[in-house]
Amino acid sequence: MKQTLSHYRRIFRDIDGEGADTLFLLSGSERFIMEELASKIVATHVPGDLAGFNLTVMYGSDTDIEEFVATASSFPFLAEKRVLVIRELERMRGGWKRLVGYCENPSPSSVVVFLFNTHDESGRRIRPPREMRAIEKAVESHGRIVRFERLDERDTIDWAVRKADRQGVELDGDAAAVLVRSVGGNLYDVQNEIDKLALLFEGGRASGAEITAILGSYRVDAVWDLIDRIVPGREADALDLLGRIISTGAEKPSVVLYHLIRHFLSLLKAKAGIGGGGWAFERVKRQAGRFKTGQILVWLENLRIAELTMKSSSMPEDALLVATILHSMRGERMERETTCAVA
Repeated sequence: MKQTLSHYRRIFRDIDGEGADTLFLLSGSERFIMEELASKIVATHVPGDLAGFNLTVMYGSDTDIEEFVATASSFPFLAEKRVLVIRELERMRGGWKRLVGYCENPSPSSVVVFLFNTHDESGRRIRPPREMRAIEKAVESHGRIVRFERLDERDTIDWAVRKADRQGVELDGDAAAVLVRSVGGNLYDVQNEIDKLALLFEGGRASGAEITAILGSYRVDAVWDLIDRIVPGREADALDLLGRIISTGAEKPSVVLYHLIRHFLSLLKAKAGIGGGGWAFERVKRQAGRFKTGQILVWLENLRIAELTMKSSSMPEDALLVATILHSMRGERMERETTCAVA
């Protein structure tokens, strides 16, 4: 069943009344709300003045499983519970059987929160370890599994309205829609813009026109116009707009790349007949019909290489973005060690 904003609000309310669970597995693709719930669980069990003694935060790639088990098995200091959080559990290497063993017989004086991201930043599903089902079964016996999916656009807009209100900024639906359309559905990006609005409006009301003026009307539309033009036969138009985006600084190359990855993933799903209904899906389906499946796969592979290169090299991001789009338009697969030579 599709998770909605009201579904998440019920979960947050339920946490206040839960005290017996010793294991939580938070799993899914919506990282922002997942992290918020983890923070809520920590705050419920660990007083702020004792966090230094009774709160341990680890990351999957750096987790020493023996250290984790020893800490989880120890008694809390001047408190009823000790809390351990393992973020990015999907990155853990080795120790899975030992972890399963602990989950099957957890310490009653410790609360353990696992955060497992089911998708990477480009939206690709992460393959779970073989032992994941055993961990889920153990968690179900001693605690709770909460699944997190990305909010749809309507719920993202509602979320933005509520978040802004808590920070003293009044947004109506139209203003929130402009904000979400500008930065996309990533809640971290939406929250970042709300933080800025809270400083600018200081408890006042922000209209859609004011948000457009602040973010820049060109920025609001530029990426979406670019996506509309990236279809066979409109290459020249797309490259012209891309040049203007880069020269004016209307949007960062990394943000353009993020939206392109999401767009081509949507096209691939539409090709496979996966999706909902309504005008939005029909629009994506029509655009997908202008590509062959192989062309979409080339785009996704090149965009993924570009994403990795942006994170791991000093190559200028604007040059890398141009190279990626040119190669993809030509149907050419990029090498992992991408260079700026695109002619």
